[in-house]
Amino acid sequence: MGYRTIVVGTDGSITATTARDAAIALAKRLRARLVVVCAYGPPLLTRPMAESLVDRSLEAAGRAGVEAEGELSQRDPADLILEATERHEADLVVVGNKGMGEARRFRLGSVPDRVAHFASCDLLIVDTARYESAKGRSQRVYKRIVTGTDGSPTASEATRKAFELAMLVRAEVTLVYVGDPIVGAIALEETAAGRPQGVKVQTRLAEGDPADQLCEIAEAEGAELIVVGNKGMSGARRFLLGSVPNKVAHYAATDVLIAKTVDRTLEEIATGHGAVVDVDGHRLAVYRDEQGLFHALVPKCTHMGCMVDWNDADQTWDCPCHGSRFDVGGEVVRGPAARPLAPAEVGKGRDAPRTAAGDGASSRPGRSEGRFVIVGASLAGATAAATLRKEGFDGSVTLIGAEPHPPYERPPLSKSFLRGETPFEDALVEPEAFYRSNGVEVRLGSVATGLDLARKLVRLEEGDPVPFDRLLIATGARNRRFPIPGLELPGIFSLRTVDDALRIREQMMPNRRAVLGGIASLRQRGVEVAVVDGGQVPLERVLGDRVGGVLEGVHREHGVRMVFGDRVAAFEGSGRVERVVTAGGTSIECDFAVLGLGVEPVVDWLQESGVDLDDGVAVDELCRSSAKGVFAAGDVANHAHPVFGRRVRVEHWQNAIDHGRAAALSMMGKGTPYREIHWFWSDQYDQNLQYAGFHRDWDDLVIRGSLEARDFSAFYMKGGVVQAVVALNRGDDVRDATPLIAAAIPVDRERLADEGIGLSTLTPAHAADRSAAR
Repeated sequence: MGYRTIVVGTDGSITATTARDAAIALAKRLRARLVVVCAYGPPLLTRPMAESLVDRSLEAAGRAGVEAEGELSQRDPADLILEATERHEADLVVVGNKGMGEARRFRLGSVPDRVAHFASCDLLIVDTARYESAKGRSQRVYKRIVTGTDGSPTASEATRKAFELAMLVRAEVTLVYVGDPIVGAIALEETAAGRPQGVKVQTRLAEGDPADQLCEIAEAEGAELIVVGNKGMSGARRFLLGSVPNKVAHYAATDVLIAKTVDRTLEEIATGHGAVVDVDGHRLAVYRDEQGLFHALVPKCTHMGCMVDWNDADQTWDCPCHGSRFDVGGEVVRGPAARPLAPAEVGKGRDAPRTAAGDGASSRPGRSEGRFVIVGASLAGATAAATLRKEGFDGSVTLIGAEPHPPYERPPLSKSFLRGETPFEDALVEPEAFYRSNGVEVRLGSVATGLDLARKLVRLEEGDPVPFDRLLIATGARNRRFPIPGLELPGIFSLRTVDDALRIREQMMPNRRAVLGGIASLRQRGVEVAVVDGGQVPLERVLGDRVGGVLEGVHREHGVRMVFGDRVAAFEGSGRVERVVTAGGTSIECDFAVLGLGVEPVVDWLQESGVDLDDGVAVDELCRSSAKGVFAAGDVANHAHPVFGRRVRVEHWQNAIDHGRAAALSMMGKGTPYREIHWFWSDQYDQNLQYAGFHRDWDDLVIRGSLEARDFSAFYMKGGVVQAVVALNRGDDVRDATPLIAAAIPVDRERLADEGIGLSTLTPAHAADRSAAR
């Protein structure tokens, strides 16, 4: 969500304190700044009392690691909140209601009611009764969100914000249409199709009063939040609340988010700035250059479809869901997005939004001759090919892939694609048309069998050798296979390719029984799952027993049978696999099995080439191998890392993107040492796991937060230096800790564990800023 500044008022009442605590929790989750305001005046609230209330609020924010400031004034409370909202250019105001009251009538007090009608930004109305009953529980307060659609701009903006919030807090969404069922079915289908990837949506058709239906459906489904839009500006910014949101605000037994649906106009965008606006019915990310020309992009992040926001401080388009960043022209600055924002063109004339380069190509100078060949139509290989063209290389580019499919991303194979929720096209690194329009020759189904360095040739299983001037090895990794008796039986699978995923998906029917990997997606499709693991907890080698034990609890709660400290000794069955027998003598009945035995780099075709191999292709900080003109990137590359002081081979999706881009620049002679801190994420049911760094032989583990509440970050240290961080439901901690890992300096473990100390304050850059300020 684009909430960077949140305003909340306090007066010491239960209602205000509840709103303040909710605002702190939301600010922490969204990394927003909090402004706490307090209006005082005799006889109820003196200035010293107001100062004490503000101080206590700032202390509470500090304990949560939230940047906050306070204000107090002797004036009307509603006016103070509204003026603070304008003065701080707030994105959200948080207020509380009065609780249930009599027969659920007029639950808003006079101050929240005025703020609701006149606020120029989004408004969150916190249900006091619900928060009071939920004290001490997890801060992840929204599990189901209800929102409505009728095809209007107001409803579209409300559903957009509902989807984005659901993505961030891992909530499910109920989408409601009240009215004609035929029109409604179309509207629901179209609106649901626009959700970010990974957000679960169920639809409901209803008849009657829209506000009543939203409230009743929310209560019936146990939703914690209703999201509605206001009716937009009219006259001198007065009465921003329409009849439906007004009624929902007063009668709902949930929190209510009223989304401001009035966008800035093109004329309001200053030169050198950007904004997401509606133009001629199209939602666009528009940047206004120093000459006053507008440049428009489709504002959906190319990773999972979240709406981007303009970051004025860094002059970038940022995705609030997973942290992708794009420059003013839409090019990827930071992943996980691999593709640039799509260009858009609406209207004509000087004041119409437009894009400077409709084909996504770059006009930047670069090496313009030679034959560049990429072996491996992987994520790293495809990213490198795209980077070459975008950086101005106009020589020949050939991309060779062993699979018959165009380059695709692997994470969806074990998630949304495996569950049948998204088509294969959504997983493509680039649309197939990209390669044709940018002159990239793609050879699919072509297996490399050898490399002749002297003659600069790549030998293929079929067809003539391919000559090159510079070569990128991006063949990735493949699943390991071990000689286990019965492994040849039908019904035994591994998961690495799209074809693997399709074969497994055919087996995924409710009440079927599976053994081994792909746990969460299989359970979510109703498959009974048993896991055999040689460790004592999941991922023990990587995470250790304390953090791994938390994940064990998550999976057991979802009905997964765990067999630890054992290994598969044999597969048995008549005609197909029917059971797994472990070395410890346990027999597990199954209908199919999925192997999860790790991966190995694909380098067999290089064994006689003369290229140095060391758990993959050994490369330096510029992705260069031991052979002149030969580079490597992604899962196959064992690269020297300046931060960790050793070679590391990383099998993460984000590294494949970053390393592929870095290798392409090095091939062009424009490279810089690759020092990215590796990062990845995984959703385990409704729990979000994120990891950054690289650790092998850590000697200390620092926990920030609570393992029991499944709300923590774990820091793996060696010699007092943070090597890696693993976070469960704390993605912000991972982002804030990444500079600590990159700095490779000792950190006080007590300060690291103290949630009252912001992680960003522990970095050398922050210390330098504070010193300069003094």
